[in-house]
Amino acid sequence: MLEVFRAGITSCGAPQEVLTDNGSQYVTWRGTSAFAKELQRRGIQHVVASPRRPQTLGKVERFWGTLWRECLQAAVFIDLADAQARIGHFIDYYNFRRPHQGLDGLVPADRFFQLAPEVRKTLEARVNVSALDLARSGLPKAPFYLTGQAGGRTFSVHAEGERVILSREGQARHEIDLTAPSAPPESMPMPACPQGVVASDGIGEEEPPPPGVSMLDEGMHRIIESFSGQDNTAEGVQP
Repeated sequence: MLEVFRAGITSCGAPQEVLTDNGSQYVTWRGTSAFAKELQRRGIQHVVASPRRPQTLGKVERFWGTLWRECLQAAVFIDLADAQARIGHFIDYYNFRRPHQGLDGLVPADRFFQLAPEVRKTLEARVNVSALDLARSGLPKAPFYLTGQAGGRTFSVHAEGERVILSREGQARHEIDLTAPSAPPESMPMPACPQGVVASDGIGEEEPPPPGVSMLDEGMHRIIESFSGQDNTAEGVQP
């Protein structure tokens, strides 16, 4: 939580106050939490919502509900990496494609990028047209079905998600869980704004050079090297 909070301050500056619920990462009944101490050191006021009153944090609580109902409730993830990629696609859909009644039918990107239409246009072009389907179901898998006879009895084998089902005549069906792969399929496209963070591809965020080092040093070294094979005694040519 502290890493995310500090990253937010680095990107957007320190706020005057922070509103949180009573989660253990924010509030502790024994002394002062690490998060509260971080706010005190930075001179930021900590506002804590009343217990059992979700209306105080209504917007984010509504988002958790939407994420659960429209994506997580029916989704089956291969592993954590698969979950992160597919939830990222749902956030793309939520921000760029899903109309909101509270915004008079607009999408959140309409409000967020109101003063930066070109940035919004660039990011929206990167949002996968199937973002919602990718979030709910992942990449489509080829169907598998096998049927035949063995010992005078019919049987069938078919796949259901990550399980193989064996059905035999006169017997209950038998389910076999397949071993999950160590990583999601390589062809899964990346979301445009993973975790809801607007990515700028590092433009304007480069680390400044250390003291005594100039961004022009490399170019000057190249100029000097270009003259190293020539007569350095020529007038005006001093390496």
